Amino acid sequence: MKFINTLALLALLFECQYTSAKTLPNEVEVTKATPKKVCYVKPVDTKQYLNDSDEEEEIVVKSDIEDDIEKSDDEQISQGIEDPANPVDPVNPTNPTNSTNPANPEDPVNPTNSTNPANPDDQVKPEKDQKVAQKINLTPVDFELIKDSKVLVTLYIDERESEYDGISLIAQALKSDVARVIGDEVDKEGNATESDNGLKIVTKVEDISKKAIIAGTFGEKGNDVINQLVKEGKINIDNINGRWERYQMQVVKAPIEGVEEALVIVGSDKRGTLYGMMHVSEMMGVSPWVWWSDVLPAVQSDVTLPGEDCNIISKEPSIKYRGIFLNDEAPSLTTWTNKRYGGRNQYFYRQVFELLIRLKANYLWPSMWDDVFSADGEGDTLANAKLADKYGIVMGTSHHEPLYRAGKEWGRNYRNDLPYTSGQAWNLYNIPGQENYHPEVNQEIEEFWDGGVSRNRDFENICTVGMRGEDDSTLPAADDPPRYADLLNYIINTQKGILKAHNDTNPTQLVIYKEVEDAWYAGELYNKDCMKDTYAMFCDDNWAYMRTLPTLEQQKQIAGSGMYYHFDYVGAPKSYTWVQNTQISTIWDQMSIAYDYGIEGVWIANVGDLKPMEINISYFLDLAYDYEYLGIEGEKRLDEYKKNWAKQQFSRKDGRGLTDEQCDEAAYLIDRYLDLETKRVVEHVLYNTADTCSDMYSIDNYNEALNILAECDDIMKRTEALWEEVPDELKADFYQLVYYPAMAVPNVLKIQIYAALNNKYAKLGLTVANKYAKLCQEAIDLDNELFDGYNEKMPGVVESGKKWSGMISCGQNYHIGLQAWDRDSGKLPDLMTVEADENSSEMEVLVEDITNSFNTVYTADEAKLPTFNSVSDETFEIQLLTKGGAYKFEAKADEWIKLSDTTGKVTEEQVLKVSIDWSKVKEDTEGVIVLTSGEQTVKVNVEAKVIDAAKLESKTYVMTHDYATIDVANYSKKVDGKGTDNQGKVVDNKMIVIPDNGKYLSTIRTTSSTITYETVEDLKDAPYVEYKVYVPANGTYNLESQFNPTSNLIYGEEKLRYGISIDDGEIDIINTLVPDYLAGTWKQGTWASDIENNSRRSFKNDITLDEGVHTIRYYQCDPNIALIRMTLFKGKLANVYGSPAESTLIDN
Repeated sequence: MKFINTLALLALLFECQYTSAKTLPNEVEVTKATPKKVCYVKPVDTKQYLNDSDEEEEIVVKSDIEDDIEKSDDEQISQGIEDPANPVDPVNPTNPTNSTNPANPEDPVNPTNSTNPANPDDQVKPEKDQKVAQKINLTPVDFELIKDSKVLVTLYIDERESEYDGISLIAQALKSDVARVIGDEVDKEGNATESDNGLKIVTKVEDISKKAIIAGTFGEKGNDVINQLVKEGKINIDNINGRWERYQMQVVKAPIEGVEEALVIVGSDKRGTLYGMMHVSEMMGVSPWVWWSDVLPAVQSDVTLPGEDCNIISKEPSIKYRGIFLNDEAPSLTTWTNKRYGGRNQYFYRQVFELLIRLKANYLWPSMWDDVFSADGEGDTLANAKLADKYGIVMGTSHHEPLYRAGKEWGRNYRNDLPYTSGQAWNLYNIPGQENYHPEVNQEIEEFWDGGVSRNRDFENICTVGMRGEDDSTLPAADDPPRYADLLNYIINTQKGILKAHNDTNPTQLVIYKEVEDAWYAGELYNKDCMKDTYAMFCDDNWAYMRTLPTLEQQKQIAGSGMYYHFDYVGAPKSYTWVQNTQISTIWDQMSIAYDYGIEGVWIANVGDLKPMEINISYFLDLAYDYEYLGIEGEKRLDEYKKNWAKQQFSRKDGRGLTDEQCDEAAYLIDRYLDLETKRVVEHVLYNTADTCSDMYSIDNYNEALNILAECDDIMKRTEALWEEVPDELKADFYQLVYYPAMAVPNVLKIQIYAALNNKYAKLGLTVANKYAKLCQEAIDLDNELFDGYNEKMPGVVESGKKWSGMISCGQNYHIGLQAWDRDSGKLPDLMTVEADENSSEMEVLVEDITNSFNTVYTADEAKLPTFNSVSDETFEIQLLTKGGAYKFEAKADEWIKLSDTTGKVTEEQVLKVSIDWSKVKEDTEGVIVLTSGEQTVKVNVEAKVIDAAKLESKTYVMTHDYATIDVANYSKKVDGKGTDNQGKVVDNKMIVIPDNGKYLSTIRTTSSTITYETVEDLKDAPYVEYKVYVPANGTYNLESQFNPTSNLIYGEEKLRYGISIDDGEIDIINTLVPDYLAGTWKQGTWASDIENNSRRSFKNDITLDEGVHTIRYYQCDPNIALIRMTLFKGKLANVYGSPAESTLIDN
């Protein structure tokens, strides 16, 4: 029972502000915290003052644990060894407790209970009614940490507390960070050398200096000094007591005798303490990526921690388990770790675990392609698992690795004991009494599972249950979903029996991946008894878009839910494993929808080799930690986040880093190369001679390829320009996070586009083909140079630039021109050479057109440029080329036609740019350009049309060349609405724009992801947007709408619909999905082509329009459909991979 002391409460209310709590996991309505200002990328460090709460967090004075502390009155303050030695083996430090099962281990679901309760029937369930406590700011008191390059404090940790092992490891990390800040050396693994000026770690009370940092947990087995402070009322820990991963940090005057001032960091549990300690590093300007991306902090002679940052009670994580999956790790991660550590052992995982703590994560699926995490420790096979437990990292296994067993263990150690062929035995597991039941198979597999539990039961885990085929394949039973559901029910209950026999009450999870989804829904696995106390982990489609999500009824029947998300994938239709290619706006869009459907228990992302996925990992974990800030109306904070993240990596407190403007440019460049990856994964861009545009930007229509080429040039030029301004000490950091991807991604596109242009001109016999062959080869050479720079010549890094040797091992066959799903199926393009005919000096003229551009060679006769108009003010090109010999030319035109050149000599290529002097054109006019060379004459006809823009309203698109392409953010009108959500409540609903999202500039969708408008009648209350288009002539038109390639959230519904009306006419509801559509299934429906194109197209045809301005009104009918582009056109759009560029928009 907690008691509220009124005076204390009023005092605390005066000092603090609050935010509302949030119910997990089914209640989705959240009162957002109002941000005041932002100083750090990490959400917990944003100055988020907590007020205007509908449901204030209870502030209490009397602690539930005071009785426990009073029981230990006679106990002495812990005595120990001063400054534990830096461990050589992170599993067995110099002064360890060496306990794999601490006396008071954390329960991963309820930190106030033991991991393994005495009663084995008491299987722990994820709570559904826990409130997420928000950050509280205490009275700000500055804390001086460093003066004249000397650390003023000691760090006291209590070696007698049960969580000492983990706290001591992060104490060493903090010590190393302090060393970096004062300019002391750290070794290649980031360990600090001993220094008179550095941070001293002490475990004896009498060795605490006059100023100190005191860090630990509280309670009977916690830090004795912290317990004393609680008992004496010098700190009040009631707001973190019993909470999950929360910490309290405050400056305390005269905490104990002989100490004048201390920064006290107390955690509600081990991880809370570790997060609090790493918060000190953040305040000093140390990035979480300090080791993994060589982000060197500023060397500072004086450091004072600001009071508003070091006197706080942290928020509680929004998502309980937040982590990453190291997957598809060969060849890059395996090559690097084999070179550096001899494998994926404890020395490697020490760096991974520390990174996760710095990122306030707590969960990991380890590498598993050829690894066995719990058997690959060096010197001690369990060293990896033991070290994870010390760091407080909750371990798991992937979707096809039940009961702590790595996938490779079955084949290595068990399969050969049975008289069946490879893979067959695993597939023969069955329910007793059914056909093809083989008791010896069941027994062997169950013994295999039993061994995994026996080995790992004492560690903190989430235990994967269920069964898929061996090595990430499909069980034969999956062909019959109800039968498969029955089999899974039997399997999971059998597995839980094994867990119970070992007194293992770690949470369990079933990953609903691929074919398991059919068993979940069609077989009603969610309704089976096996799921009552098990997390249901839903999955995306392997390409960062949601697959299906649980209905409200299903949410009530299961213990909790999670999401398995992808930044990396190996499989059909194509693999992507090179660099990050998911926009953080997509992460927000899709994970916020998942959150709305109760996905709040576990979030894990497949991050491939971990590098180079840094900003995606940061954002995903930050969003999971503080969804209340980054998630709610998070589309408004995306730009802020990207800029702050760049500042965290490149800005320095000594003023020697990048300026704010330069950091903004770095964030912009990250956005730009991700935009290229989002249009189409660049590994999948493949020149093909058929020019079907299925794998390649069009070199003929709408200038698509040339526009992409110009974008690539711009990104690379700006990247090079910023690179020249980067200080030497930030070169390695910048190279990894910006320079390499922002140069390599557009360069790979250049390889393909140059190859396409080479082939095009070679087939016409024009020598300019050789120019493009040379440019293509230069781009190939640059790719090798960038590859070598990352692996062997990294600038500014110790170890002679070879720290990351092997990390980018995805050679050119992995990231150039993938032809199949095999991720090493790439090939360099074939190039052609044209032998110059020196005897041919004819003028070869090619003319730009909207479609079929530069394909017809004119040596005489007449050509025509596209029609110019006064609104678009376009420039078109004429190419003067040769088959061998040089020639001189002359160009003449009407006075209102402007030419970039009127004379010249062509040796290979000359481009004339043609535009109109509109001051001389008052009405529709026709003219001609006359090109001559010797006896040759080619005429190019020019037509100019005048459009009176003054008569057009603002936000009106102008149709030219028979099409008008609309950027969805440029609506002329937006109307809010309402609708009935999946709980039967009538709620507000709005259209929102998600910036920098999707294949083009932005996307638009509704705020609610749980409202469906089934009928035209329903749409009367729905939100909508309108777009205005000026049509120059009467006729019949068609409307193409493009969408992100999302999927229906409700299993079996096969509908993602939108509504369209023209000029307030009748609303047409159109379904974008084909019959039998199934997300993630590359052989069924259109999912595979949609996902590779990163868009889904839909049409409304045969629209009769008169000349004038017309209004297109757009409605969203179903959740998870996001509009990315519209094109109103006459006739037929030419073959193009994306769409014509955005048309001219009148913006008066």
